[in-house]
Amino acid sequence: MAIELSEKQINDGWQIVKFGEIAKNISKRVEPSETDLEVYVGLEHLDPQSLRITRRGVPADVKGQKLRVRPGQIIFGKRRAYQKKVAVADFEGICSAHAMVLEEVVGKIIPGLLPFFMQSDMFMDRAVAISEGSLSPTIKWKTLAIQEFPLPPIERQKEILEVLEKVEVVEKKYTASENSVNNLLFTCLNDVFSKNPSKYNQVSQIADVLTGQNSAIDKSLSAGVKMVTLPCVNQYCEFSISSENIAFIDPVKVKDSDYLKGDDILFNWRNGSQDHIGKTALIQKDLDYVHVGFFLRIKTDKSKVSPHYLYWYLRYLKHSGFFSGAKQQVNRTFNKGELLLLDIARYSPEEEDRIASMLNSISAEKKAVAKSVKNYKSFRRSLATQILQGGVQ
Repeated sequence: MAIELSEKQINDGWQIVKFGEIAKNISKRVEPSETDLEVYVGLEHLDPQSLRITRRGVPADVKGQKLRVRPGQIIFGKRRAYQKKVAVADFEGICSAHAMVLEEVVGKIIPGLLPFFMQSDMFMDRAVAISEGSLSPTIKWKTLAIQEFPLPPIERQKEILEVLEKVEVVEKKYTASENSVNNLLFTCLNDVFSKNPSKYNQVSQIADVLTGQNSAIDKSLSAGVKMVTLPCVNQYCEFSISSENIAFIDPVKVKDSDYLKGDDILFNWRNGSQDHIGKTALIQKDLDYVHVGFFLRIKTDKSKVSPHYLYWYLRYLKHSGFFSGAKQQVNRTFNKGELLLLDIARYSPEEEDRIASMLNSISAEKKAVAKSVKNYKSFRRSLATQILQGGVQ
């Protein structure tokens, strides 16, 4: 894609560069079963719009060749680039083959600027545009390498990097606050559910479990009945819908009873990644959406259990690693039959209401802090876009 420089930009020393002139693709393959490395990072461990990696797994979690990664290298999610996952490794390990491992080519760009450059809307919009495929759009390095972008002169790059690094410091403080609330939530989960319950009920005794739409997602559909997909539930079991994480299904395949209702619980029972098994989300209100087959839908009998209490108990099981032994064939699974037989700790109705109310309050505080973090990330991304794009028309 050619970009014309204005006379002012030429005078200011701006240049147009191919991405392959400022970054190189490192593609060293590693078999997880044959490595002494202790860290694995998949795309599920990367937070959108964050350069830091706060979660990680181990090579034993995965099978199939992965990519070698070293400290300072950039991990870029080439699959589903619309999720905007770019992070800088601070470890020796391996990462998902659905990522690219990149290094800066010093010369036309200064050390440290490339990760911020890749977070800009200018870069991400291009990355999404050149992605290929319908179900899991993916970027090819040879296509990305020839994409052209504007870059300011070196002295201006130094000034830009200094500004963006200062913004990053402030963002870290916001993120630290979010982590503190997260830690409080997990501590409370462990505390309230660690005492001896009065009894247990199997899920089958207090709820119905319904399967989702098992038809393959047709990305070519731009209308029809809206369908909740896996990216609608993040790693914190928070539910959100956007144009990027929904799909459509032919209305003839949908019954009235398939639509999601308030207090339904979505349970991720099947996934290629262990980290996703057992993720849950509580639907807050009736929706004109159905759910994809990778979710099971739990409809509680409110005369027997509070949906909020059941949701939090499932969160506790997920956090405590209960689902880490999910069976694996092609994907890891904790299927409908297993979920129906799952034991749920029970207390008095008053105690369960108290537990749910306390955890809901902490969760609300967490969401408020998370919103501030998200707003600041959006500001940083917008700032990076404005000062790196340099007014190119």
